[in-house]
Amino acid sequence: MPFEHLVDHGSRLVVVRGTGEGSLEETYDSVHRLLIDQSIGSGYRFMFVIDDIAFNPTLEEMSKIVSLIGMLRSCFYGRMAIVAARSGLQTASHMVALAANCASGNVQSFTHEGSARAWLLDVTPS
Repeated sequence: MPFEHLVDHGSRLVVVRGTGEGSLEETYDSVHRLLIDQSIGSGYRFMFVIDDIAFNPTLEEMSKIVSLIGMLRSCFYGRMAIVAARSGLQTASHMVALAANCASGNVQSFTHEGSARAWLLDVTPS
């Protein structure tokens, strides 16, 4: 599978790690698998790590990814982080997070997994 789902029930965190092509079709499949996984609670948080995928989405494809995040947000209300350390994906990651955020502040883009995890788990100092 191009997108591996690692569910940490203790932390209520789902890490989705992409590898390989990471096409839009594979992204749809990943979202579908998340939506039907009944072990994931509605309050779980998500971290999408995209550095190891080859897919560089166009604006139209980014819009579709925003829609997919919207589908996830309709079932899961926890925070969502998109992690892209690779410079070629950072702009797309920021644009998708900004569009998916809908002023809630619950979808953010990060360049480091550690920063994303800290934000997701609320362990950063105020």
